[in-house]
Amino acid sequence: MTVIPHIETNVPTNPDLHRDESGLNLASMDKAVDDIVDDLSKSCEDLYGPYPSAIPVPYLSKDEDTPPAELIENAKSMFDLQSTPDYRDKGTPDEWIPRDGRLVRLTGRHPFNVEPPLSAHNKFRFITPSCLHYVRNHGACPQLSWEEHKTASAARPALPVTLVCAGNRRKEQNMIRQTIGFNWGPSGVSTNVWKGVMLRDLLLQAGVSEKNMAGKHVEFIGVEDLPNKVGPGPFKDEPWGKLVKYGTSVPLGRAMNPAFDIIVAYEANGERLQPDHGFPVRLIIPGYIGGRMIKWLAAINVIPHETKNHYHYHDNRILPPHITAEESLKGNWWYKPEYIFNELNINSAISQPDHNETLSIAKKINEEYEIGGYAYTGGGRKISRVEVSWDGGINWNVCQIDQKEQPNEYGMYWCWVWWGYKIPVSNLVGCKEIMCRAWDESNNVQPMNPTWNLMGMGNNQAFRVKVHMDRATNGEAVFRFEHPTQPGQQTGGWMAKAAGKPDSAGFGRLLEVLGDQEDAAPPPPPPKDDKTKVFTMEEVEKHTTEEDVWIVVNNKVYDCTEYLELHPGGVDSITINAGADATEDFTAIHSLKATKMLERYYIGDLDTKSVKKEAKSDLDNMLDDKGRKVALNPKHKIPFKLQAKEVLSHDSFMLDFALQSPEHILGLPTGKHMFLSAVIDGETVMRRYTPISSNFDVGCVKFVIKAYRPNARFPRGGKMSQHLDSLQIGDTIDMRGPVGEFEYVANGQFSIDGEECSATRFNMIAGGTGITPAMQVAAEVLRHPEDSTQISLIFACREEGDLLMRSTLDEWAEKFPDKFKVEYILSDGWPKDWKYSTGFVNKELFEKKLYKAGDDVYTLMCGPPIMLDKGCTPNLVALGHSKQRIFAF
Repeated sequence: MTVIPHIETNVPTNPDLHRDESGLNLASMDKAVDDIVDDLSKSCEDLYGPYPSAIPVPYLSKDEDTPPAELIENAKSMFDLQSTPDYRDKGTPDEWIPRDGRLVRLTGRHPFNVEPPLSAHNKFRFITPSCLHYVRNHGACPQLSWEEHKTASAARPALPVTLVCAGNRRKEQNMIRQTIGFNWGPSGVSTNVWKGVMLRDLLLQAGVSEKNMAGKHVEFIGVEDLPNKVGPGPFKDEPWGKLVKYGTSVPLGRAMNPAFDIIVAYEANGERLQPDHGFPVRLIIPGYIGGRMIKWLAAINVIPHETKNHYHYHDNRILPPHITAEESLKGNWWYKPEYIFNELNINSAISQPDHNETLSIAKKINEEYEIGGYAYTGGGRKISRVEVSWDGGINWNVCQIDQKEQPNEYGMYWCWVWWGYKIPVSNLVGCKEIMCRAWDESNNVQPMNPTWNLMGMGNNQAFRVKVHMDRATNGEAVFRFEHPTQPGQQTGGWMAKAAGKPDSAGFGRLLEVLGDQEDAAPPPPPPKDDKTKVFTMEEVEKHTTEEDVWIVVNNKVYDCTEYLELHPGGVDSITINAGADATEDFTAIHSLKATKMLERYYIGDLDTKSVKKEAKSDLDNMLDDKGRKVALNPKHKIPFKLQAKEVLSHDSFMLDFALQSPEHILGLPTGKHMFLSAVIDGETVMRRYTPISSNFDVGCVKFVIKAYRPNARFPRGGKMSQHLDSLQIGDTIDMRGPVGEFEYVANGQFSIDGEECSATRFNMIAGGTGITPAMQVAAEVLRHPEDSTQISLIFACREEGDLLMRSTLDEWAEKFPDKFKVEYILSDGWPKDWKYSTGFVNKELFEKKLYKAGDDVYTLMCGPPIMLDKGCTPNLVALGHSKQRIFAF
């Protein structure tokens, strides 16, 4: 086998990845790029140009302020705007990249996953401005150098190619049942003219033979180091480490076939690649999903088998519709080759009319309206026709296709088409929806109904826009058009409503299946009759003690006194709402099962006429027993403004909120926590959090947050943590408190549920973000020299990067060796020089690192329930610790 010569680069390669079974070095190529000017590319610009401007327009604030028009007009490249980054990128690793503010952010501020508004696609049509091209990033964008890359291969003529994210239109699937992916709308697709080096030419130049190609693959590896979230994987000879590269492979036969136009690209629309699009070089595989087109290309390897790369298997799969997140972990579903998603399937969408666009009935009834949109397919096939229907599919009407792309010399097509159909406006009278569907030259056609899959990929049912007859604000009768969804966290769309769900999506009748997965809905409240007791709000407000607690939920009155000791959230969580309307708080954090349980305590209805309009209380003048201004109020939510944000790791960050004034203290006793609440996707969500700051931090409150992204185990991710991650400087979040059963006073004195306790030693066990209440108590002990309480902390996480505030903990251990010690334990991966524990918390670890059981020793815990219930409490009890001296926050 001929050896492929190494091509110079500044990115190191692993020679062990470049060998076949004979030990020969088959392929070793890092990023390929050149300054070669190819006059043939001018013909491409003549065909498809002039190319639209690639200069981004950043938003400088939430109000969508932009840089001065003169600065944008005079910019010669995107980096002329580097001094005016988009406000959402400030404080992230990508702040150095100027980005267009019009792009819809799908995963908060970071990482950068975006699509342009559908209206932008409708404006530019065939060629997408590079600054508005969709982006799928898994982490921070690498900062790489153009000057340190070169290749001797000649460039091919420029080539227009449509790139499509495998998750395009995924939000429609998430409206049926949540997938493990985030909410792509219908704009996860874009087209640029790409220029680069033919992969075939590189391989031939390196001596790769076109004979005996069966079974062999060409592997592509990117620069990024990304977290491994699934463990060592199925390949015992090449186990996955803590960090993995993003990679994939294609059959060598396809790579060597000139008809497939696979290129290593370094230009888009006549300019060097932008950082988010793979600068300096990336892979382009026409007709494939975007997830196979490796950005920031680091290595190309010819190997005797399909790649064993982590992301080749744990991304871009279309599993059968009955496979849920839990079931996917059984039976090796991720490794079955029949479910891989490579070539694009056929798809189309309507961009005109836009969502919520209106059309005057009286003024336009005698005119025509042009419906329009895009269509694409894979495998080099040509879109042969697009059809629209406005009578439920009884009749289909063939659209006019704007066929701009010229096929390559082998007759292959790699781009979307744009289509239109002029409909008499009078035909919209009585119309309920407009549908479109596309066909390709193999007579593949979009299905009429959706088929759900766990990753929400390849969603391609006929695109439907609802038509409503409404009245505009001026009273004019209009047609209003409603798309199925809006991308990201934007609200709206007919599929977001219960009536918009399909009857089925491949895993049974939808309402029956989803109904079985949820707790049974609560029974209706008792019917109101002559015997139903009606209470005034004044009567309810009298029941505010632990011995007599009433609350109001949805205008129903409940006596919760008997339930206080049974409530898993503690007494405070109920008494904080005693004698008040708890509707918003209750619905924000309780399930249907809890709602059903609440009916046991129903005692009557609220006289809604007796509810007085609440006077604004003088919250700014609340004082503590030392005369200090207190920020928190246990009865009222107060909005606090974000004044600083610091990214700590790929999924954790610190938020610093300003209190009402620089003189205010938070007013949170040590050991207590507080509620943060927000309206997310139309529903109120409330969660408990413990700040890392205290009453000694005047004028501010700080939190360390870990963002829980959607994943196989938790398809929805963490609603509140992702919302907090999306907050920008100046945004507010509602807070209320304090609440909690534990309160540390001083010198080993504390209370649990109001009962006074004392200790000379605290064992603390924290898992993940459970470190925050442990740190709150420890900080209070350590800041007082006269407090001789000793603390032994075990901090458990998956990986070293998850050890939040580790530098502070290490500093405490060094500064207070007689009062504080800490032991770390990692379960999923650790450095070679790791000197602490590994695996899971266990009896041996506790026996070695914690204080022995005694009347003056209490154990405080906070972490995932399975860790506390299975790993901590049984082992502590086995070592003689009394359950009465074990407390979980």
